[in-house]
Order: sequence, then C-alpha cells, then structure tokens
Amino acid sequence: MKSGISKITIYIVVILLAANNLEGQNRVLLTKKNGLFKEVFWVSELDKNVRDGKSTTYYKGKVIEQGQYSDNKRVGKWRFYNLDSILDYEFDFDNNELLMVSGIDRHDLKRKSPCLFMGSPLIPYLFLVNNLSYPAKAIDNDVEGEVVLALKINKEGKVFGFYIYQKLHPVLDRAVIDCVKTMPGDWRFIPATNMGHVVPGEYHITIEFDLEYVKKTSLN
Repeated sequence: MKSGISKITIYIVVILLAANNLEGQNRVLLTKKNGLFKEVFWVSELDKNVRDGKSTTYYKGKVIEQGQYSDNKRVGKWRFYNLDSILDYEFDFDNNELLMVSGIDRHDLKRKSPCLFMGSPLIPYLFLVNNLSYPAKAIDNDVEGEVVLALKINKEGKVFGFYIYQKLHPVLDRAVIDCVKTMPGDWRFIPATNMGHVVPGEYHITIEFDLEYVKKTSLN
C-alpha cells in the first residue's frame, strides 16, 4: 500500500512539473523601453503583442505600475505608484473596484471615492510637463508659479471637457490648454463615486512653471 501511494505521489509531481514547463514554453519575458520608462512583462510565445502574465512598469528605475495581464487585459489586483514609489491606489480589475487610495480610510472610500487616472498618476503629469514649453513672453516678464488643470470625467471614465481650475497668467494658461488638446484619446479614468453610485467628476493636475529650472536647463 505504501508503495502504491508513493507511485501516485510521484506521478502527481511529474504531471505538475510538466504543466509548469509547458506554461513556461508558452510565454516569453520581454522588456520594452520608452525614454525613462521601462516595462518588463510576459507575452504569448505565439504572439508577442499579447501580454499574458505579470507586468511591471518603471520610471527612472522606480516601480510605478504592477499587476497581471490575461490575453492582453488587466486582471486581478493592480498597484499604481507615484514618483516617490509611494502606493497611490490599488484597483481590482476582476471586480472593477477600488481597494485602497492613499490618504483615504477604507470605510470612507466605500461612501465616496475620487476620480483617478487608470494607471500611475505620473503618466498624465509627465505628458503635460514633457510637452509644455515655457512661453518666452512669460519668461521675459518673470512669471512663474502653478497652473492647475481640471479634466472633466464622465461616468464611463472618459474626458469630456477641461478648464483651468487655478489660473496663473493668460499666456501660461493658454499654453496648458493647447497642450491638453494633444492628450491621447484612449486614456481612461476611474470615475468618481458617491454613496456607491458612479458620478461625473474632475481630475486635477498641477503644473509648476519654475524660472530657476529654466535657467539651469538653458545653461546645460
């Protein structure tokens, strides 16, 4: 009897090992770089465009997004971080549910949740920063400070409008508006909720115009 049990155990182990080896053969680990961004992810061996497995995105070597793909779709729990590698929020794609948001108590989150970018908050911020130019007129007049952009997000998580929430100077405000018009149209947001109901909301992005930074970069 003991011998029979041992044989069955061995057979089970062999089957499990074979299954694991087969899974490894069906997937390939790739690294994709785009400037200071780097994504390390698994893809289908038959189609390198189909993400299937764990994916981690880095910015300047720091993790900003981490989770799982299945057949090119995000599944399970994903974590999204800010530039300081601090967890910004966690989202469950299987249940379409926010699990946690930095600075918000879990109990309060069930009653009311903010509008969030579907991904690391660094992505929309860096898009604006990298595509904005400091207008010469503002530099000549020593104008600096913060502009806060507000994106209007509907119940489906799509941008349907925008405006300057906090103005600074007409020239700088216009520069931000012109830049936001070039944002990718396929970006998606997590809609805000109130008492368990999805509601239209706003997503704010703060852009700082720093003359000292401009002077330093111009010297380089």
